[in-house]
Amino acid sequence: IIKIRAVTDQHSPAIDQATLARFLTEGYFLSHIKRMRKLYSDRRDFFIEQFNNLLSDYFILEVPEAGLHFVAWLRRKTDLPFITRVCAEIGIRPSPLSSCFMKAELDPALTFGFAAWSRAQIREGLIKFASALKLRASRSSTETAKEKR
Repeated sequence: IIKIRAVTDQHSPAIDQATLARFLTEGYFLSHIKRMRKLYSDRRDFFIEQFNNLLSDYFILEVPEAGLHFVAWLRRKTDLPFITRVCAEIGIRPSPLSSCFMKAELDPALTFGFAAWSRAQIREGLIKFASALKLRASRSSTETAKEKR
């Protein structure tokens, strides 16, 4: 079996190679790339606009020249536990930037992707996140005020 696998696994099947060659030579790949660039550019710009409008009280969005993710730096380091808790409560899962580093000490930040979501999904998700943050923040400040009395 090992010898048979070694022989059969060395090359892609001819039909797959022919299909890929046609996809490349007839311009379908280039057409796909152009379509995806436009789609992702639109989603990227929309995400930036919506994020900054809705969440700028909590985050500073770092906008790279390229890529499919953003880094959102927390304005106040002390908000990290609160923001993490809110994310868990509403079911969103941004990745902490610290998960990308083993030894570096970084200010708290979260990474957000945008490419897989439509404009409507981006807007809905960011509104949900912003609303939850504001609601929990107002509850927290009300509870703190009651405790001081």
